Amino acid sequence: MKIPAQTALNPADYSRTLRRMKVPNDMTPEDVCVPGNWANVFSKVSVDDEVIVWPEDRSWRLHLLVLEIGVGWVKTTLIHAIEFDRVAAPQVAQVETPDVPAGYKVNHAPKTGWRVLTEDPAMEVSRDHKSRHEATLAAVAHAARALGQ
Repeated sequence: MKIPAQTALNPADYSRTLRRMKVPNDMTPEDVCVPGNWANVFSKVSVDDEVIVWPEDRSWRLHLLVLEIGVGWVKTTLIHAIEFDRVAAPQVAQVETPDVPAGYKVNHAPKTGWRVLTEDPAMEVSRDHKSRHEATLAAVAHAARALGQ
């Protein structure tokens, strides 16, 4: 069967809405796909909207299609998913990240990016690192300096 000649073909940018949604780091891709977890934003999307979702640390990305909406829930289907921690470009050599030294903590915060903290006393050693690897190397360097090495 052929597509009828009178079928309208509309530019996609006028017939659908593409939305972006940043979620907290402690949410997993599986959490995002649970319909009830959309209770706070269900009124902001429509059926056939596409939603791109990622956490604050940008460790993964989902591309979803909204299928159904109800009060307090949104049913979606997955178009595309990628976890950046597990993907490496072939031309980039894998660099092993050392362990965070004892007494130090490396985490990500929205305003400071990847940062290094001491645990006792709790102090921020450095911030605005582009990756966990870079922040861990800063923690190792700081620990070495603190020990006089």
